[in-house]
Amino acid sequence: MLLQPITDHANIVHYSFNEKASISRKITVIALLSTVAATLQAAGGLIPAAGLFINPLATAPAILSMVLP
Repeated sequence: MLLQPITDHANIVHYSFNEKASISRKITVIALLSTVAATLQAAGGLIPAAGLFINPLATAPAILSMVLP
């Protein structure tokens, strides 16, 4: 299980989320991930020194939101 390709893991997450989640839950999760991504992206301007290190973390919620639905 540990040495599977990453696409297999993404497919497992995708199918398990689609089987268990309702439409309203999917919309809520995607909205929350979008909010987290926007907040992390804005950290570069709000906190100039630490924001440069926090800003690259904004891609994680975007990638996860593409895998889920």
